[in-house]
Amino acid sequence: MFVTFYQLAFRYLKRKKAKTTLLLLVLLLVCSMILSTNMILRATEDSKADIQEKAKAKIVLEISKEENKITQQEIEKLLSLEEVSSLNRLDKASAFPINFSPVTNSDSTEESNRKITLLSYDDLQNDSAFYEEKYRLIDGDYLSKDKKGVVVNSLLADFNGLHLGDNIELENDNGEMISVPIIGIFLSGSERKQTEKMDSVNRIENQLFIDNESYAQFGRNAGYYKVSVYSKNPQQLSMLEEHLRSIFSENVSFTSSDTLYRQMALPLEQITRAANLMLALTLITGIAIVSLLLCMWMRTRQKEAAIFISIGKSKYSIFLQVFLESFLVFITSVIGACGLGSIMAKFLQSVLTYSEETKVSLHVFLQGKDVGSLMVWGGAIVLTSVTISLLPILRAKPKDTLSRMEG
Repeated sequence: MFVTFYQLAFRYLKRKKAKTTLLLLVLLLVCSMILSTNMILRATEDSKADIQEKAKAKIVLEISKEENKITQQEIEKLLSLEEVSSLNRLDKASAFPINFSPVTNSDSTEESNRKITLLSYDDLQNDSAFYEEKYRLIDGDYLSKDKKGVVVNSLLADFNGLHLGDNIELENDNGEMISVPIIGIFLSGSERKQTEKMDSVNRIENQLFIDNESYAQFGRNAGYYKVSVYSKNPQQLSMLEEHLRSIFSENVSFTSSDTLYRQMALPLEQITRAANLMLALTLITGIAIVSLLLCMWMRTRQKEAAIFISIGKSKYSIFLQVFLESFLVFITSVIGACGLGSIMAKFLQSVLTYSEETKVSLHVFLQGKDVGSLMVWGGAIVLTSVTISLLPILRAKPKDTLSRMEG
C-alpha cells in the first residue's frame, strides 16, 4: 500500500531540515516584502478615499445676466445627479435694517446709504471670503446645514450693541420683513481702508451673511446667481461637467476646480507607483529565487520521482507532494511575516512622508486584507516555482531518467 503524498511531504521536510530552513528564510523575506507593499497600497487607497471628501472638487455655475438666475427646479435636477455630493447656493441682495443702523461715514441721503448687503450661502466656510481667508470668524459659528441665522461684522455689532443670539430685523423693497438670530461675528481687517464717503450698502461692515432658508423667507426665491456643485469623485469631474451642460443653457458659465485634489493626490500616486513597482520586482525575484532553489533540489530527487512513477504512483501525486512541501513552508513564512507586520507598519509609517501643505498622510497598519493579498501573491509564487522545478522531471520518461542516473 502506497504512503500518501502528504505523509511523504511531512517526512521529507522533517528529514531535510537544512533545506527546509533555507527555503523558509527565503520565503519569509519575500512574504515580508509583499506584505509591506500590500500595506502601503491599501493605505494609499484609504487615503485617496479620504481626500476625495476633503478635496472639495467642484464646478462653479455662474449666470451672465440677472434675469437668468438658477432656479429651484434646476437645483433639484442637480441634486438628482449621481455624481453630485452637495451644493452651495449663493445669492445677494440689499435690504433695509429695522432695529439697527448701518455703519456709514457718508452724508448721502440716497437709498443706497440706508441699506445693507445680504449674501446668502448654504455653507459659509466654502466659496466665500472666509474660505479665501479674506474674512475671519472671531466669534460664534459659520452658516451650515445645521446652523441657521446671520453672521455680522464686528464693527456693525459694536456700533449697534449687538451680540450673539440677538435677533436683527430686515425689510426688503416690497415691505416684507424677516427676523433672524446672530450666530456669528466676523472681521475683515480691511474695514479702515475703505473710502470715507462710500455708501453703506457697499461697505464691508454692512455685509450680512444669511442662510438660504431664511433668505427664501425674505421673499428672495427668484433663484441664485452662483451655485457650487461638489463632486463625489474628483476623478469624474469632466463627466459631471458634461451632465451640467446638458441641463443649463449658454447663459451659465462653468468653472472647474480640482486643484486641491490634484495637489493632495499627487504624492499618493507617486507612492502607489513606487509600491506597485516594488511589488512587481518582489514577485519576479521571488519566483526566480524559489524556482532556482527548488530546481537545484529536484535534481537530487530525479531518481526518487522516477522510481515512484515506475511503481505506479501518478505524476499528479508527485506534484501534490512537492507543492505541499513548499506550501507548508510558505504558510510558516506567512505566520512569521504577519508577526513582523506591526513592526514593519511602524517603520513604514515613519519613513513615508507627511505633507503639511496638502494635509496628506498614510496610516499604515496590518489588516486582514493585507494577509489575504499575501496569501494570493505568495501562493502564486509557490505554485509557479513548483511547476517550473517539476516540469522537466514530469515530462521525462522514468526509464531514461533511471538509465541516466545508473550511467
